[in-house]
Order: sequence, then C-alpha cells, then structure tokens
Amino acid sequence: MAASTTVGPYGGGRAGIARSVVLLVRSCSVRFTAYYWVGFTAGLLAGGGSALPWVLLGAPMWLALCVGTESVNRIADREADVVNQPERTRLCEEFGWARLTGVAIGSWTCFALFGAALLWTSPSVVLAVLLVADMAIAIGYSVGPALKRHRVLSLATLITPVVMPVLTGWAVEGDTGVLLSPVLPVAAVLAAFTLGLSGIKDITDVEGDRALGYSSLWMLLARLRRGAAVYLLTAAPHLLVVVFVLTGALPPTALALLPLAVVSVLVVKAAARARVPADRAAAREVMHQFTFYFLAFALAAAAPRPAVAAVAAAAVAYWLVASRFLHWSGGLKKDQLVRWRHLLTATS
Repeated sequence: MAASTTVGPYGGGRAGIARSVVLLVRSCSVRFTAYYWVGFTAGLLAGGGSALPWVLLGAPMWLALCVGTESVNRIADREADVVNQPERTRLCEEFGWARLTGVAIGSWTCFALFGAALLWTSPSVVLAVLLVADMAIAIGYSVGPALKRHRVLSLATLITPVVMPVLTGWAVEGDTGVLLSPVLPVAAVLAAFTLGLSGIKDITDVEGDRALGYSSLWMLLARLRRGAAVYLLTAAPHLLVVVFVLTGALPPTALALLPLAVVSVLVVKAAARARVPADRAAAREVMHQFTFYFLAFALAAAAPRPAVAAVAAAAVAYWLVASRFLHWSGGLKKDQLVRWRHLLTATS
C-alpha cells in the first residue's frame, strides 16, 4: 500500500525508527494515558492501601490501552479525519496504515497480558469483567458496533475513559465500603462532567462527521436551540457534588470543585461560538486541558490522601510534557488562548 511506504523526512521508503516512534506517539495521542492511569491509581489507592507495584506497572498497562484505543480510532475515522484532523491524518499516512493496524493489535495484546497478570495477583470476577469491558468498550467505540455513531450510546461510551479506570483500580482490592464512598460518587460526578462537555468534540468535528452522516444528541440539542438543556448538563456534576457531600458520600474537600462550574460554562460558551477551523481547534484544546485538570483535581478532592495527591501531581506533570512534546497538536498555545478569549467576548 502506498500509505505504508510513504517517504519520511529522514529518507528511505519508510520513516526511520526514531521518526516512526515520533509519528506513532504523536498520532496516537499518548497524553491521554494520563486519563487512564490517574483514574486507575486513584481507585487503587482510594481505600488507603499500598499497591506500589501496580501504581508503577499501571503506566505501561494503560499506555497500551491508550495506543490501542487511539490507533483503532484513527483507522476507523480515516475518511472523516481527512477533513476534521488533516495534520494528524498526515502523520498516520507517513507512519503507514498497515503498520498502524499492527500497532493496534500489539497494543491490545499487551493490555490483555497486563490484565492477566493483574488478575493473577488479585483474582476477582469483578476485576475480570471490568478489564474485559475496558477492552470491549474502547474497541467497540470505533469498530464493530461503532458505538460512537449512535446518538445515545456515543454519550455513554464517552464517559468510560474517566470512569472505567477508577472502577478497575478499585476492583483490585474490591472493598465495598470504598466503592460506596468515594469511588461510585466521584465516578458519577466525572460521568456527569464528561457528558456536559462531550458536545464540544462534535462541534469541532462537524464537517467530517457530516460527511459520514453522523449527528450526536448534543448537536441535536444545539440545533434545536435547547441551550437550557446544554447548560443543565454542564451544571449537573456540581449539583451532584453538593448532594454527595451533604449525604456523606464525598468528603467536604470535594466542595472545592464548585468554582469550576464557572469554567465549565465558559468552555461550552466558547465552543458554541466557534465557527472557523482555528477557533474550533482552540475550543477543543481548551476542553481537553480543562477535562484532564478537572479529572485529576476531582480524584484528589474525593480521596484526600497523600498518595492520591501524589499520583494526581505525577499525572499532571506527564500531561504537561506529553501535550507539549508528544502530541500532534503541540498542546495549548498562546494564540489559541487569545482566540478562546475572543470567542468569549464576541457577540453571538
């Protein structure tokens, strides 16, 4: 295939090893490993236990899931991404679609092996079910049932990157008391938060998705001008925080999340006003940045233990480095912040 023999900038038929690694990590958005790892380790440590081996081994384990998820998604979205993400598509083409398929298979094999090792050290039916679900949902989001093409199911699957790792980490010990407080409450808050911001991806990918005949429930609400429904979704996680704190399911430290409701509204407002590709890219990147920081902060606030705070800080450090140097977009840039600010002040 021509795509798999693209001449790279370092010469030769295929890109050299160093260039191939760069192409792979940038096109497969390895920064999102931070989403999975911080959730997994927070769930693992929420009860106060010590599980240092799997805190460390969790990093390559969830890196494998991240690369597996993103590579399958790139292959499935190959047509739409020519319009939605042309720069990322060029990286995939230089790396080679055939090789990317091999990477996807290898990554999922690695995750399965890590999962088997985790089950060997902590045998549990619940853990086994969650590990299988982690794989099935991530793969099924893009291929097979292609859950992302369904208006309602796509929303349900979008919450999995922030919820499933937390549950998987909890299942290693499987303490029911920890599940009821704080794991399930913080998972509910994170799910509601993700649903509230999920439409930003659809707004910024509208042309390519239209080419495939896809339209999400979030976009339907926007077209019907159901602004109140959209902002209610945005407020939902903060309302849940109040309820869970009042009922004792989350500690009072979780109330520190409430001021972020203002930021959520601003993020949605700016995305709704984005019209040109550069504005959409800025809105999308701000959404990704805010989502990760909310995730890390929420986990640390819901389980206020030094170990959880430490893994949250480590995840933030990785996210910053990976966004800047290992992601195809180069992370959040100064000109994007300027565009985003202008979107907030522009008349609608």
